[in-house]
Amino acid sequence: MNKHNVIKTVYEMKSISCAANKLNYTQSAVSQIIKGFEKELGMKIFKRSKNGVELMPNAEEIMKCIIEICDLEEKINDISDNLTSLDTGYIRIGTIQSIAYNWLPEILDRFSKDYPNISFDIVVDKFDELVKKVKSNQLDIIFVSEYSVPDMNFVKLYIDELVLITPMQHKLSSQITVPISKLKDEKFILSADGLNYETGIIFNRNGINPEIKYKVNEDFTVIKLVESGFGVAILPKLLLENTPFNVCIRNFSEHYKRVLGVAYSKEFELTPVVDMFINYVKEEVE
Repeated sequence: MNKHNVIKTVYEMKSISCAANKLNYTQSAVSQIIKGFEKELGMKIFKRSKNGVELMPNAEEIMKCIIEICDLEEKINDISDNLTSLDTGYIRIGTIQSIAYNWLPEILDRFSKDYPNISFDIVVDKFDELVKKVKSNQLDIIFVSEYSVPDMNFVKLYIDELVLITPMQHKLSSQITVPISKLKDEKFILSADGLNYETGIIFNRNGINPEIKYKVNEDFTVIKLVESGFGVAILPKLLLENTPFNVCIRNFSEHYKRVLGVAYSKEFELTPVVDMFINYVKEEVE
């Protein structure tokens, strides 16, 4: 029995009996709640009148506070429902560009048809920024490569191949596959995450120190620069699906791959709706 809500209802209805009927309490129970609260305060807040029950003139500020408390309690209950319900809620997603363009729209479309009352906040960024945001609880989950999140929970979803892209008339475009050693003398365009992740590993393992002419923080701009003849680049095959750019895409002879999936912090407990979404995504990709 919420005493603040009882007192607010009596104030709004100006009647103990009407408030009792609305709240499904006995009239005696409502009267006892009022008496108990007045005893706590050391003053009366209601008086009897010909119109029923009225607020004492000196109790107006107290009633304003009671109404604010009731509003906050209602807000807390709404937030709690959103966090625990599987029908409503809010999911904060971070993703790299390749997944944002080729996986996420279809997954969100199907998920939203099944759960129309769940809303999303989506951030597209590079690995470093996504990891920072999920660790600081600004995001619930992030779609990234396994290598970028060694100290986080990770759900494997997909194996993606890293490929070489060149201008259409480039000398390497005539080869079916390209050995990584062929990049030693090439002008290289570095994509959003630089050499901190899989591309850097590929070069380090093969003793290649690429001649980096351009470093770009947006992958589609990288592809456009390659198309225009500024150099070559290594990008994930997933990003290049249905690409509108006129570039040559070649697998490496060594076949370099990365593991993509959903990552989330070990420090923050997932809400039921986020946990359900992860399982939904896993089933969809499988």
